[in-house]
Amino acid sequence: MHDYQTFLHHKLIIIGAGASGLMAAVTARDLGIDTAILEGNDRIGKKISMTGDGRCNITNDSTMTDTDDEVVALSGKYHSSQAEFPLPVLQQFGIRQTIDFFNMLGLPLTKLKEGLMYPMSLQAASVLDIFELALEERNVPVYLNNKVLDITVSTDHPRFKITCRKNETDEQVVYTSEYLFICTGGLTGQNAGTDGSGYVLAQNMGHAMVEPVPAIVQLKVQYPYMKALSGIKLQGRAHILVNGEVVRSETGEIHFADYGFSGPPILQLSRIAAVHLSRGDSVTLSIDLMPSRTKEEVIEFLEMNWGTFAHRPVAESFIGFLHKKLIPVLLKEARIDQEPNLLCQDLSWKTKGIFYKILKRWDFKVTDTHSFEKAQATAGGIVTKDLFADTLESKLVPGLYFAGEVMDVDGEFGGYNLQWAWSSGYAAAMALGKHIFK
Repeated sequence: MHDYQTFLHHKLIIIGAGASGLMAAVTARDLGIDTAILEGNDRIGKKISMTGDGRCNITNDSTMTDTDDEVVALSGKYHSSQAEFPLPVLQQFGIRQTIDFFNMLGLPLTKLKEGLMYPMSLQAASVLDIFELALEERNVPVYLNNKVLDITVSTDHPRFKITCRKNETDEQVVYTSEYLFICTGGLTGQNAGTDGSGYVLAQNMGHAMVEPVPAIVQLKVQYPYMKALSGIKLQGRAHILVNGEVVRSETGEIHFADYGFSGPPILQLSRIAAVHLSRGDSVTLSIDLMPSRTKEEVIEFLEMNWGTFAHRPVAESFIGFLHKKLIPVLLKEARIDQEPNLLCQDLSWKTKGIFYKILKRWDFKVTDTHSFEKAQATAGGIVTKDLFADTLESKLVPGLYFAGEVMDVDGEFGGYNLQWAWSSGYAAAMALGKHIFK
């Protein structure tokens, strides 16, 4: 064991230089609070640089309606064991404030499809560059390569003692502060060093956990022909069923893969699947291959098609409106794959019924999700009932605040998790400012 190398003190120390930590640091410093950041990586915002296909989906303005219900609509994009918990934070700092904040830093945003907002440069690196400039201009020290090992809380001053290990030298450094923010993220982005260590730190100070599961993640299914379907992309409607009951449906581009399914609709539904699989429930993914038609319209369409081209083999009757890789699998499902020359006019009612059903409701048993390494969000985290909803301060340890994904709050696909990081980082810093300068 090395001797302590040095002691460094700041009024506020923020653990984690991710989105929420960076927002909190800039906001706190602008309020006049002596602020520093501890970061385990060798640079700030490593996870930010990996988001949005390298473009960084900063927020999503699709809930902006210029009405009093605007923030309520935004809060509906979040999940927590306490459903109402995100609202007070989002009321303080919503989408408009996010756009204004980044404009103030010198990072104008641009909107692409479906409300998705990115830096105008379409480069995640721009977000990190702007934050580095902002921290430098405000003289906020960032202590990189500092892995937090332990936090002790005192009734005297300084209140918090944070023991770190320097990654390069293995030496230990002790930082002290009067106030502490935990902004360490969840379990996603493990390639960026997000390892769930914040959970352990919080638990050591008495906080409870909602067991984390991956969210915004691909789904694995049990189906013998997935490899044959791999690579297909189609516009469809996906339903997630729990114990046989439809819980939610989403429409959009569905991606077939050898392990199962991906694509925006699947990512939106994945949280439900992950949570219920962790409880031991039966989870089914149902795909509607022709969502723009009712089942009756599909039957009418196929009957007309088979009647018009009665002389054609059944396999050829699907050409032109279904992806070609789907057809052999459909024939296997209907058990006519061994009859390549079966004509449309010779189809039995039973076989037709199989086709009708599959085109409108093709069921797949969900067995698992991909790991946290592939997930874009963490569902679960620090229990929110132990936090004040408007300030994000701990009810158990005065002076301790949380921001970002470390809490049991997760957003939907499309920029909402980064929005929560900005909103919660701001709200926590503002609350601390009001407390200090009251």
